[in-house]
Amino acid sequence: MEYIDLRKLKSGELKQVRRQVVRLKQMGKAGKEIEELTGVRQSRASEIWTAYKREGDKALEPKKHGFQKGTHLLLTPEEQAEIRETIVTRRPEEFGIPGSLWTLKKVCAYVWKRYRKKISDGSVSDYMRRWGLTCQRPVKRARKQNPSRI
Repeated sequence: MEYIDLRKLKSGELKQVRRQVVRLKQMGKAGKEIEELTGVRQSRASEIWTAYKREGDKALEPKKHGFQKGTHLLLTPEEQAEIRETIVTRRPEEFGIPGSLWTLKKVCAYVWKRYRKKISDGSVSDYMRRWGLTCQRPVKRARKQNPSRI
């Protein structure tokens, strides 16, 4: 017999299979019969039925897995606000970081100097996106140009 891998099902399909297992169990079918009809192993069908008895229809809904958004951040909200303000109002040269524009690597260097926290370029990119900042290339023009004389 070929079994269904419940991990690979989409949430709607998973809910449908669970509902089918519960319906068959309510009809008085045995575990072996449910296994043959649905392709779900007896042990898993038993888990679905137990969860249904304990929680009701709520147990049929697939659970969300993984981290919740916004948790497991390396920087505290206060640190994030300070770094964002620094990026917007100041230049890397003021902190001994060469260059006049902020790049991901320069922000990483600043975070290390200021907070002694090692952070990756990808994480800095995520933080900047969260802060509403984007990487933009400035218009090329002479630093000492006088706009009124042009």
